Amino acid sequence: MKKRILAATLAAVMVGGLLAGCGSSDKKSGSSKDSAKDGGKATLRFIDVSPSPERQKYYENAFAKFEEETGVAVKYESVPWDDAADKLTVLGTSGQLPDVITTHPLWLGQFTEADWVIPIDDYVEENGDQFVDAVQKINWAQEKERYGHVYSVPDGFMVKGIFYRKDWVEEIGYDIPTGDDWTYDAYFDLIKALTDKDQKRYGNSFRGARGAFDPLLAYLQSFTGGYVFDEEGNFILNTPECVEAVEKWCEIYKDGYVPEDSVNWGFVEMVDNFTGGLTGTLSNDSEVAKACEEKMDASKWGVLPMPVSTVDGKMMNTAGSPYSYTIAKSSEYPEESLQLIDFLVRADNNIEYCKMGGLIPIKKDVGDDATYGEDGPYAVFLDELNDPNFTVPPMYGPFNYTDLHQDMFHTELQKYLLGQQSAEDVLTHIGDELTTRMKQYLADNEGSTIETPKTMQ
Repeated sequence: MKKRILAATLAAVMVGGLLAGCGSSDKKSGSSKDSAKDGGKATLRFIDVSPSPERQKYYENAFAKFEEETGVAVKYESVPWDDAADKLTVLGTSGQLPDVITTHPLWLGQFTEADWVIPIDDYVEENGDQFVDAVQKINWAQEKERYGHVYSVPDGFMVKGIFYRKDWVEEIGYDIPTGDDWTYDAYFDLIKALTDKDQKRYGNSFRGARGAFDPLLAYLQSFTGGYVFDEEGNFILNTPECVEAVEKWCEIYKDGYVPEDSVNWGFVEMVDNFTGGLTGTLSNDSEVAKACEEKMDASKWGVLPMPVSTVDGKMMNTAGSPYSYTIAKSSEYPEESLQLIDFLVRADNNIEYCKMGGLIPIKKDVGDDATYGEDGPYAVFLDELNDPNFTVPPMYGPFNYTDLHQDMFHTELQKYLLGQQSAEDVLTHIGDELTTRMKQYLADNEGSTIETPKTMQ
């Protein structure tokens, strides 16, 4: 009820309607009316919570262009990431939030509960078809499910793919399966085919240290439709099929298709050894493409989609947005603030921004851009976002599992890799702990339910 009242109040306050005022976001926005007090020009405040010289330069250039097109000025502000959550909380409590905020997904629940940000449902209804399907069917669907309204527009996407040495594949004349034939078994076969120890080539950048269980989780979820728990909160990734999947996953390490010291590899080592020429494949987010562009010849690498499930054909992936844009309820210029967001995610501007951070644009229209076009290095990621089988499963649970992610998840897997316990033991130990926490969460949060996978279908 509180959010319905808020939406109604905003509709009455905003002259001309809050969100219907913006036209197509892939066309130049019209001049903003002068809504500043006493007839002055509107000046918006914008805060960046992940500042860097490169980001500041981008935003300041974008704001100059926005002012030239609309007459609305924008003041760039920033706060270091480590202090951002606390800083925004103080500003929100005192009603002093900047007009437009770069918001981390984990903060949105707090912002909406405190009524610090305004819904943008009308904008979504009017402009939604310009965005890739994942924005509409996953990001905005999740916000509506959790908060009753849509409050944010993502700045770009992090999507997973399989980076591979295109030149190695051509050398050995290997035919990589496509479509429904591109399964995890096919991926393991590619890893084995690319391994040639005489040439100091290994088939995969294997992650054995912190974060090691994350890519394995998606593989296990391919046997359960994306679920981790049943309705009662019991861990379900411990079936015989899942135990066998752990064994297959780790076979590439145990049988020498990856470097022996990769049991200690994290993100940096994985990327460095792929771009450095030691490994032939790497499963990770699209941000890795930026490192590949900087360190490798374009003819030597490519990207494959994530493998599909042999059970239901779904592709377990992520559609994470590093940040999103939201409008403060305390803003004196909500209409101009929305106009600024619409400008920032306009296809040409969003493409420039995404190239800077190795992200995938959120708009369907990428035109003839070489990076995101049909033959560009990021094309696969964009294709994934519009694939009807694209599925974003939940992670380990809605509770705090930071301590497990920092230690237990990868140490349990390492014990199996080093022959100290069985694959069944790995899933039993992790599953018992997650079940305990999930059941406690359900008991402590009356009416809560198990998180469900979000699909494009």
